[in-house]
Amino acid sequence: MARRPGGEISARPLHFAWIADCSASMGLDGKIEALNRAIRDALPSMRAVSDANPNASVFLRTLRFSSHARWVERAPTPLLGYQWTELVADDLPQTPQFSAEFRSRLQREGAQTGDVQFSLAWDNYNDLDLHVFCPSGERIYFGHRRSACGGELDVDMNVSPTSTSPVENVFWPPGGAPAGTYRVLVHHYNNHGRPGCADPSRYRVATKLMGEVREYTGSVSTDTDPQLVCEVIFDPRMAAASGGGNTCLGAALRELAAQLKIPPMPQRALPPVLVLISDGNPTDDFEAGLARLMAEPWGKKAVRVAIAIGQDVDLSVLDRFVANPSLPTLQANNPEALVQYIQWASTAVLQSSSAPSSRSDGDVVSRNVVAAPVPAPEPISVLDVW
Repeated sequence: MARRPGGEISARPLHFAWIADCSASMGLDGKIEALNRAIRDALPSMRAVSDANPNASVFLRTLRFSSHARWVERAPTPLLGYQWTELVADDLPQTPQFSAEFRSRLQREGAQTGDVQFSLAWDNYNDLDLHVFCPSGERIYFGHRRSACGGELDVDMNVSPTSTSPVENVFWPPGGAPAGTYRVLVHHYNNHGRPGCADPSRYRVATKLMGEVREYTGSVSTDTDPQLVCEVIFDPRMAAASGGGNTCLGAALRELAAQLKIPPMPQRALPPVLVLISDGNPTDDFEAGLARLMAEPWGKKAVRVAIAIGQDVDLSVLDRFVANPSLPTLQANNPEALVQYIQWASTAVLQSSSAPSSRSDGDVVSRNVVAAPVPAPEPISVLDVW
């Protein structure tokens, strides 16, 4: 190939994008503050890496997503002049998440979650049971754990007196709950006669409809009919329009794909680096968004990194975004881990992507690898807050 007039180009553009979840749940437990701090503090290290790699001219941009997706900056900004803009999570619905006590018990028992979820908690050895009537009239309870419409009782406790902090849980997978009215009841099935089991037994019920959680309290005694706790109406269209509880990752990937077309992306460049950070699961068409991104050459060849904040994320979704077995999704369960992973993505990944070996004389380079070692996963501990 003939040498270009004036000699070889000494630097190619490298586009680095933060894809940041700003849904309502990111406003809980200091998540959005920790993300802002981690990225802001990583910028000096990014500039040092860029200065040491003359092969690349680094441009930064941030794409925020929640109930919609939008770019924070109007255009890619050179790293030297880039200033981080503080992200703000969507306004919180009335109660956007289960209380800490409910979350602790549900996580302990490996309970699953979805757009529609009902949970029961009480504080003695008695056997209380959660009953949920689906919009069709079908009942989910210990004698009929799965409904035709996709609901499931996945946690049923104290059939034998095993715990003084029991929980029960009924859920529908994301996108699987039918619209209509749900009736939630509590039944006192058996008093095991252990200390602290004197009736009536007090209980708490939490109902989750998309991004809104409500709690109800009451008390029941044995040898009585199931007690109606509440009736709730679920309309997926209303939930999607309400904002706050939405995580429109599919929309973010479609917006990203539009910016990775050639043009506006240059023909000759280094592979872009895309860092996705999220604490939840998509509430829109993730599959269509991912397909749109992967249809673009620069989307397919990009170095894609994903950081899951907390333990409520479906890691398989983020793994599909990364699509690289040697680069698994990183799970940050506390602010310290998030800082570690942001620093790694900002420096080690950037350095690897801008190294001379990433260059090609072709239009679109054909490699999606990171030479830097992946940080060891953070162990789950009692100090984890997410």
